[in-house]
Amino acid sequence: MLNRQWLFSILLITPVAVYATDKQSVEVWLQKMHHAAHTVNYVGKFVYQQDKQLSMMEIVHAVGENGERERLLSLDEVGREVIRDKDNVTCILPDRQSVVVEKGRPKLPFPPAFPVNVEHLKHQYAFALSRQERVAGHLAQKISINPIDNYRYGHRLWVDVDTGLLLKTHLLDEHGRLLEQFMFTEIVFMDKIPEDLLKPHVIGENFTWYESDDEKVEGNTAQTINWFVARMPAGFVNDMQRDHHLPNKTAVKHMVYSDGLASVSVFIEKHEKQSPNLIGTSRMGAVNAFGKIIDDHHVTAVGEVPQATVKMIGESVEFKKP
Repeated sequence: MLNRQWLFSILLITPVAVYATDKQSVEVWLQKMHHAAHTVNYVGKFVYQQDKQLSMMEIVHAVGENGERERLLSLDEVGREVIRDKDNVTCILPDRQSVVVEKGRPKLPFPPAFPVNVEHLKHQYAFALSRQERVAGHLAQKISINPIDNYRYGHRLWVDVDTGLLLKTHLLDEHGRLLEQFMFTEIVFMDKIPEDLLKPHVIGENFTWYESDDEKVEGNTAQTINWFVARMPAGFVNDMQRDHHLPNKTAVKHMVYSDGLASVSVFIEKHEKQSPNLIGTSRMGAVNAFGKIIDDHHVTAVGEVPQATVKMIGESVEFKKP
């Protein structure tokens, strides 16, 4: 009888112990990946696939006394480049014979960023370590991130065993089908990056230079707070709300709802009949959007989440009169 009780106890506690160990192991890999994204010198080529569209890019990433520097070059016929040096981002557009300089970090960091602490995500996602595989000739640890419902996407990450750099990702829809992926096809890690590799590939004498104006952003206002989402998927909370005053445009209210990994932006602006505003649902790759009109305002919910998520959030936007 004692042996049976002992065996029954082991069966009960083993899943908890395995989960705790697995969670801690995943966090170690995510921390290593986050650290590598900002500390490793490398030169490589990667492919990015969204639906049936495939792009190939070359990347040079350097870390030194002057901070992080990066150069991205599109290997298609256009040959566009993005050069990041500290807080300046320079976009070179040969097809338009123009150069755009922006202040601040890129809106979409590369490699893609993921949370380091998974404890607050355990009710929305299951994290697990899978077998190690080779990517671009390097041994990589595979990490699986599976959503517990159909309101968010799943992820597969392949992290370089030696450096911690993210070498490959898969984004999976609510049915487990591949939506998009990025993968290094070549990568070389270096102690120091030669200066020539960080210089622009081409800038013509006749190129026109533009320096983008900083977007004026105001903090929360009473009217902004009166807009809210009455119903949303479990785990999503209000992460940010602001008023944006864009040049030559009316004010746009911007609210972000996030579960810590996935996020949905809600934009609210005055409805103009002549504007081709979205009504209903729309999809482009992994990004879904939903639009509707509330009184004299147009509401758009958009995010890299399933259609059901943006529809629920978009349909639940309400205005509470003061």
